[in-house]
Amino acid sequence: MLLLAVRLFLSAMHLDSSKAEMSRSNEHLLELALQGDRDCFGELIKRWQQKIYAFICRHVGNAEDARDLTQDTFVKAYRNLDRLTDPARFSSWLYKIALNECRMRFRRQRKVRSISLEDFPKPKGAVQFEVDTVTPEEKLAAKEDIQLLQEAFRGLPEEQRAVILMKEYQEMKFHEISEILGIPLSTVKSRMYLGLKTLRKLMEKVS
Repeated sequence: MLLLAVRLFLSAMHLDSSKAEMSRSNEHLLELALQGDRDCFGELIKRWQQKIYAFICRHVGNAEDARDLTQDTFVKAYRNLDRLTDPARFSSWLYKIALNECRMRFRRQRKVRSISLEDFPKPKGAVQFEVDTVTPEEKLAAKEDIQLLQEAFRGLPEEQRAVILMKEYQEMKFHEISEILGIPLSTVKSRMYLGLKTLRKLMEKVS
C-alpha cells in the first residue's frame, strides 16, 4: 500500500514525460555536439530539461534552487562532453551530474527551504479521477494523505530519497540506479527497502 501511495504522490506532481520516438537519437546529437554543434546540444537540453528539473526539484525540495541546479547540470555536461565514453549512457551520465550538483548544494546549504504542493511544477497529462467515482470526502482524504507523505518524504535520508525518486518517479531500473550512484545493486535494493520502511515510520509520526 505504501509503495502505491508513493507512486500516487510522485505522479501527482508528474511533468509530461512523453516516450514518443525522437527524430534523432541522443547518440547522434551527442556526436554532432562533440564536433562543436551547439544547436544539437541545445536540442538535448530541450529533451531532458523537464525530467532533470523535476528530479532535482523533488530532491532538493525548492523550485528556485532546482532551476539553478538544472542550469548548472547542463553547463557542466556541456563542458565535460568529451569525458562521456559511452554515448548510449548519456541519460545515466546526466542524472549522475544532476545528483552531484544537488549534493554539492546540500553541502553549501545545510538548510533547504520547504516547498508546498502548489510550488511544484504543474502536471501535464497527470491521471485525473472520474468526477462520479470519487466523493469530495475521498478527494480531501487523498490530499491529506499526499501532504503527509510529502512531509515524511522530506524526512528521509538523502541516499534513500534519491533511490526512491529514481525508481518510482524516473522509472529507472535497479541496475541503472546502481550505475548512476556508483554503488552495488544490492545496496540500491537495500536503500529502496529501508526508504519505504522509514517512510512508514515517518508517516506514523506525522499523522
